[in-house]
This record gives sequence, C-alpha cells and structure tokens, in this order.
Amino acid sequence: MILSLLSLSVIRCLMSDALLDELEHKAVLYFWERSNEKNGFTRDRAVNSDQPGDAGVASCAAVGFALAAYPIGVERYWVSRKEALERTRLTLRHLNADWPSSHGFLYHFIDPFTSARQWNCEVSSIDTSICLAGVIVAEQYWHDPQVSREARAFEKRIDWKWMLTDGGKEPAAVHFSMGWSPEHEFIPNRWNHFDENKMLYIQAYGFSSITTAGWDKIERPLVHYKGVDVITGGPLFMHQMSESFYDFKGKRDRLGFSYSVESRNAALANRQYCIENPLKMKSYGPSFWGLSACDTPTGYAANGAPGWIHDDGTITPTSAVASIQWLPTEALEFATTMRSDHPQAWGRYGFPNGYNPTKGWVDKEVIGIDLGMMLLAIENTRTGMPLKLSMSHPAITRGFERAGLHKIKGADSGPLHMSAK
Repeated sequence: MILSLLSLSVIRCLMSDALLDELEHKAVLYFWERSNEKNGFTRDRAVNSDQPGDAGVASCAAVGFALAAYPIGVERYWVSRKEALERTRLTLRHLNADWPSSHGFLYHFIDPFTSARQWNCEVSSIDTSICLAGVIVAEQYWHDPQVSREARAFEKRIDWKWMLTDGGKEPAAVHFSMGWSPEHEFIPNRWNHFDENKMLYIQAYGFSSITTAGWDKIERPLVHYKGVDVITGGPLFMHQMSESFYDFKGKRDRLGFSYSVESRNAALANRQYCIENPLKMKSYGPSFWGLSACDTPTGYAANGAPGWIHDDGTITPTSAVASIQWLPTEALEFATTMRSDHPQAWGRYGFPNGYNPTKGWVDKEVIGIDLGMMLLAIENTRTGMPLKLSMSHPAITRGFERAGLHKIKGADSGPLHMSAK
C-alpha cells in the first residue's frame, strides 16, 4: 500500500514536470516562430494553431520577453546555442537601428517588416521597460561582445529624465508619464498607482541619478479579502509582470512593504474569489481561476478580483500558471486540471489567452507578454535562471538599493506591510 501511494506520488510528479516542460516549450516556440527572422521583431499576438500567418504588429514588450526566452530554449535544448545567439545579436542590432523611438523610448507597436509605427501608438514608458528587462537578461546570459555592445547602447540611450519631467516642462515630477506621441506630446496619466510599474522605477533608479521620491509616493490602497491583504487587487498580471524579471523575495522597502507577500496574496485572493464565485460562473473553483487582463468574448478587458472587480466569466490561463512562483501547488493543480478537463482550450502555443466556459468561448489567439510571464515564472520556479540573470546586473542592484528594497529576515512569511522603524 505504501509502495502504491509512493508510486502514485512519483507518477503525479512526473506528469506535472512533463506538463511544465510542454508549457515552457510551447511558449519558447511562440517567440521563436513569431519573431521576424530578418530582424527579430516579435508579434504582439498570434493565432493559437498550426496555420501559418505573418499578419499582426510587433510589440517592443514582446521583443523583451523573446530575448529572455531564448536562453531558456538553449538551456532546455529546444533551440541550438548558435541559432539563439545569432537571433539575439540580430534582434539587438535591429532594435537599436530600426525600431522607431524618441529619447531612447520605443514606440509600442510597429510593422515587423517595415518598422513603421502602427495605430498612431505612443512611445511607451512601460513597454520600453519590459523590452529593457529582456535586453538585460540577454546581456547577462550571453557574455558575448556583440550582444554586450548592443545591449549597453540600448541602455545608455534611454533618457529617463525626459520621460519623468515631460521633457523638462514638469521639473518637480517624481512619477513617469505613461508615454509620448508627436500628436499629443506627453500622456497626462502617470505611473503613480501600484501596478506593473515597479520594474520601470527600479531600472530608472539603477541606470540614472533621477530622484527616487516617486517610489514612496506611489499609491498603495490596501484591500482585505477573506483573510489576506493585497494592494489594489484587480488583474493578476499587475502582480506578476515586474516579478517575472526581478526578485523581491526576502525583501521589504523602506515603507515596510513585502512585494513577495503581496504577489502571493494577490494570487490567493484571486483564487479565493473564484472559489466563492459570487456571479456563479461556470467551472470556477479551487482548480479553475485566474482573472487578469485578457481577450474576452466582447473584446479585450481588464478582468480581475478582488478589490478592483471585473468578472465576465473569462479567465487568463497563463496568469493562473504564472502564479506558480508563489502558489506552486495551486498553480500546478490549475494547469493539470485545465489540460485534462478543457482539451478544447489548447493549441500550438498551449493555453489560449482567454477562456470562458460560461459562454462556451475559447480565444483563438495568444498574446506574447502573457506567454512570456508564464514562461519566466515557470523557469524561475524550476531553476531561478531569469531572476538570477536580471539581479546580477549592477544597475538592477543599484536600482533595488535606491528604491530602499533590502533583505529583511522573515520578509516572505510576515505580513504584507509592517510599519517602518
């Protein structure tokens, strides 16, 4: 009997490991196949099927995740080291030479073939930050002279003060504008609320000498739900994006916040909301959850809960899996249940971006940044490689120090917030 139970445990472990392999492999495949082989520019999204197609815009954020995906592909023997290095060199060279930008900040969407700006999009501060995060991973992984040269050129050309002060018009500003366009100049909305912007500030503080006053002044409204505290709540991706690249474990900032606890609590609360299922959505429960910004039957929406609640019955499977960094058991349970009980929600690149059993709807597409967050989260849980590479960069070390993020004993097991001493 004991042997049988042990064998069952081993089988489950092997099955889980195989599924994680498959999810990672399919995500790496997306970044390899959906990046233009002539310049490395990666599609923002793609159909989740075997059908060929070159339609769609490229996203600078997706390029960042692609650059971080290639080392994973190499280490797991899905891509040859030679091919991945050549793709990385190519991408960085064209990123510096051909991707349209202003003061080092990249336009959000471009045509992957002509490099023409698309949809009158903005020069995006956060999407440039995501791209930079991938550039840093590539620089730290390859230790290749050409990669290092291109990466450092990309890093040095970003004019952080320009985006912080609206080109000098707001010299006292401490929070970044969300972007700029030639038609409207600086976007009035700023990165002053708690969300995915932690990476933006850590990078800026590490690569420049701008004021660090903005970190402490970010609004952090606390939400208490079913015994856990979260900041803001809402879509899961806001609690996972920066954490894909940067390691907040064991640290608190000078205000006393533990962002490792915050990300764990956000996933716990999101899952518990789906267990409670106040709107009686189909399939919701302990092994079916994950409300985040995604495609829905009526278009793209910022689904999320608790706190900021938007729930139409659509989950984001990749966000539930990306919670593996904080809830390994629950995330694996979701992944295995999703794969076995919802076979219609599976394609060439794995789980779709959005899935709504209540309305019998399966998204036909995947989105690069969501696959990227899932991919890095799984690899961070298994080997820690993306986090180790990112945190080894001197500018990121400096950024953490300037933001007041330091190792504190018990930071991961204590409360979300402790009064600063």
